Amino acid sequence: MGDTGVNTLKITLKSIGIDIKLLPDSWASWGTKFSIWPAHLVTACCGVEFAHTSAPGYDAERWGFLPIFGPRQTNAIVIEGTVTRKMAKVVKVAYEQMPYPKFVIAMGSCAMEGGVFWNSYHVVRVSDIVPVDAWVMGCPPTPEAVIRAIRMVQDKIEGKEVKPNIRPSQFDLTKLKPDKPQRPPNPPHRIEFELIKDINVCKPMPNVKWELGQKLVDGFKSTLGNGVKNAVVRNVNDLCITLDSAGRLREAVESAFKLGFDHVKSINVIDLINAGVFRMEYVLGSYMNKELMPVLLTIYFDVPRDEAKVPSIIDLYPGADYQERELYDLFGVWFEGNPWMGSNFLLDPDTPVKYPLRKEYRIPSLKGVVVER
Repeated sequence: MGDTGVNTLKITLKSIGIDIKLLPDSWASWGTKFSIWPAHLVTACCGVEFAHTSAPGYDAERWGFLPIFGPRQTNAIVIEGTVTRKMAKVVKVAYEQMPYPKFVIAMGSCAMEGGVFWNSYHVVRVSDIVPVDAWVMGCPPTPEAVIRAIRMVQDKIEGKEVKPNIRPSQFDLTKLKPDKPQRPPNPPHRIEFELIKDINVCKPMPNVKWELGQKLVDGFKSTLGNGVKNAVVRNVNDLCITLDSAGRLREAVESAFKLGFDHVKSINVIDLINAGVFRMEYVLGSYMNKELMPVLLTIYFDVPRDEAKVPSIIDLYPGADYQERELYDLFGVWFEGNPWMGSNFLLDPDTPVKYPLRKEYRIPSLKGVVVER
C-alpha cells in the first residue's frame, strides 16, 4: 500500500532525542485529507476520464482534489492507464520527487493487470513500480469511480477501514465443463525488424469504382510525369501516390494544393532498416472543398537512412512545421528549409538520446525501476 502516514508534521530535537508534533493528529489528518493534489501524469487514454472528473460536471476539487503541474509541489499521483516499460522510469522518477506523505491512485484495467495488453511484452503493472493506495476498475473507468477512489484515499488518511464498493461474484470453476477443450492464448508475436524488407503501401482494394478518385489520380500522373512511380485508388476516398524521389515532393504538394487539398494531416516515417531507407508518408486533406473533405491523399517516397534529407513544405503548409520538427527529433530526418533543424523540439535540449524511434535504438536498462515478478 502507499505511504499514508500523515502524522509527519513534527520536528525532532536531536539534543534530547524527542519528537515534538507541530499539529495534533486529527488536524494533520484533516488538512491532508482535503489537500490531495495529484501530479497530472497521463500515460494513456484514461486521461480523458481524469479530465472529466476534474471538469465542472463532477468538480473533484469539492473534495480538495486539485491537479497540480509538477511532482515536487504535489502529494499524490494518478496513473491514468497503460504504463509501458519505457514510461515506467518516468512514473518512478515522478513518484520519488513527491514529498511525504504521498498517495497513488491507479486508473483503468491496463494499470491493474494490463487490460487489453495483458499478454504484451512491454506493459508493466503499476504495483510493480510504485505502491498503490486505490484502484479504479473499468475500461475506461467512470468519473464516479475515480471520485470513489479519492474518497477511499481520504478514508485511509483518517485511519478508517477501507472497503471495496463492489465484490466480484465467486464461481466454482471446477464445476464448469466447457463444450470445447480450452487452450491457452498464443504468446504475443515479436517480428524482428531485420526480417522486414518492404511494405506495399499503395495496394489498391479489388473492384473499387470511384470516378472522382480515378480522375484525380490521372491528373497527378499527367502533371508529375515520370516523377510518379505509382498512383492508385486504394479505396473510396483514399488515394495513394508514390514518388521516385524526395526532389519531387514540393511539386506534388503544389499540385495537390491547386486541386483543393489545403492542409497536411500528418507526416510520418516508416523505418525500413533492412532496405536502408526511410519511407516518408505525407497525408493531405481538404477543409474548404466540400467534394474533397472526406478524401485522404497519401504521398510516399524513400530517402536513405544515413542521409535523410527532405525539402521542407512549411512555406506551402505552415502547419507542417510541428511535424517536421518532431520527425527530426525522433528519427533524425533533416527538412531542408526549416530553420529549426539542428535543435531539439520534443526532447530535452540536454538529453544525450538521439533519434529514439529509429529501429536500432534500444531502451536503456530499467534495473531498479520495475520489480520483476
